[in-house]
Amino acid sequence: RVEFGYPAALCNIHFLVTLLGVELLYRAKMFQKVTVVNVRDLNFMAIAVVIGIVTPLNNTSLKLNSIGFYQIMKLLVTPCVVLIEYVLDRKVLSKQRTVLLVAVCVSVMISSKGALGHSYYGTICALIWVPFAALYKVQWGRVKAMYNCSTLALMRAVLPYSICVQAAMSPLVDPPGILDFAWTWEAVFWIALSGIFAFLVNFSGFLVMGNISALAHVLLGQLKTAIIMIGAAILFGSKYTPSQLVGAIGAVVAIILYSHVTIKEKETDSDTIPLVSSSSSKTMKSMNAATTY
Repeated sequence: RVEFGYPAALCNIHFLVTLLGVELLYRAKMFQKVTVVNVRDLNFMAIAVVIGIVTPLNNTSLKLNSIGFYQIMKLLVTPCVVLIEYVLDRKVLSKQRTVLLVAVCVSVMISSKGALGHSYYGTICALIWVPFAALYKVQWGRVKAMYNCSTLALMRAVLPYSICVQAAMSPLVDPPGILDFAWTWEAVFWIALSGIFAFLVNFSGFLVMGNISALAHVLLGQLKTAIIMIGAAILFGSKYTPSQLVGAIGAVVAIILYSHVTIKEKETDSDTIPLVSSSSSKTMKSMNAATTY
């Protein structure tokens, strides 16, 4: 309804609305704030800066490139997440999960087959976005664990810095003319409404990254895209090739199997870890004997 062609500025509006929503929840005593001991902490500043960079680049790439090209670039985030988690935390995927991740990527690639139109500037934005997107997904969970805080508390601490980064990026990403935009009541309504939905999307995304994993956030995005494609074909008769629909269905099945295997592996790991080691058991026995009267 509103032709607001300024991706970085729109991201800033969305983050401002998100920060306002978080602040209202804090004032309502829905969570406790996190105290950042040193804002020059590299881990904290890394996540603040990266979040400020990622979202404008993502929206700019989507604006300047076709949906198909955008989906293909999103696929590259998955191996980047796996690589970064290995480098930073030495996390290694099992063979089953690796095979299923490859199946997801191949299926999404098939479902995205079609118009791959892209621009020179849009391609540059997409290539810069991919590693930063993977880094922020991984780093969010690491910083949350480091400060042992809630998702909302970390959002309240990080977003002010990210908004400053986005404001600095706006002249580099957005086309000229934002001061000439006609702020009608209709434009204000729709942009504000998009900000409210952005708050819900941002909160749910940060919640998944912090409480589950970075890969889970990536796969949920791919699952959403595949389900939308299948639903659009069934309910609205949207035109997709048979191979695209097969790819979308394959992505859904592969993601479900990946989730199943991941849960099974976690259950197996928890079963193999003894609740009390033998040495601890002996110590407890001796303590019980010593305290028996």
